[in-house]
Amino acid sequence: MELEVTSAFPTLIGRFRVPDAEWMNRDLQALILAEEASYQSLGRSNIGGLHSQTDFLTRPEPAVEALATWVDWAVGQMVDATAGPGALSGSMSISAWATICRAGAYHSPHSHSDSAWSGVYYVDAGTNNPDHPLSGVLEFLDPRAGVEAVTAPGDPYGEPFRVRPEAGLLVVFPSWLFHWVHPYAGKTPRIAVSFNATCRALSAVKPGAGETVGSKRAERQISLVASPLN
Repeated sequence: MELEVTSAFPTLIGRFRVPDAEWMNRDLQALILAEEASYQSLGRSNIGGLHSQTDFLTRPEPAVEALATWVDWAVGQMVDATAGPGALSGSMSISAWATICRAGAYHSPHSHSDSAWSGVYYVDAGTNNPDHPLSGVLEFLDPRAGVEAVTAPGDPYGEPFRVRPEAGLLVVFPSWLFHWVHPYAGKTPRIAVSFNATCRALSAVKPGAGETVGSKRAERQISLVASPLN
């Protein structure tokens, strides 16, 4: 006899390492550090660091365009993984912002309830600090209420899922999933670009809302009919 075991309530988190990202990261780093010097941070979940305006992916620089293409592709892959290939036709609106954490900065626990998917791309992971092994680490919290209250053999429930930043790593996750970033203790800046993606069914898409980037828009509009890099 065999017990049938079902994996219920799975939470999918996507991770992808962008190939040959050195040139893109170099140019993105220069752009983001320049933004840090040009205006005040929006704050939000980033405590003690930079949170830029949310129109980062609408910038015309080649490095931003390259990153936007990878973000489009990654979100499209997550849609396929959860809804099935071709299950949803329509468009995505993607807003993105740059973040910088210097020593002592962190991101408080939060979610992005106004979006479908969220994610982060690491431009520069900063430097490690052996005295603070979780420095700058992204941590996702188990979304099931009460799982930490009871101990089960092997403690299979309630443990956080952690992602250690590295330059070129792209992470995508459901926007409702609570997450935070441990206080950063490195000597060089930890630089990333975060984003939110909102999906709209084909019937809700306005004519002409294809894969365009407008300088006056705060969001990048792309089609879900086909992924840019497929």
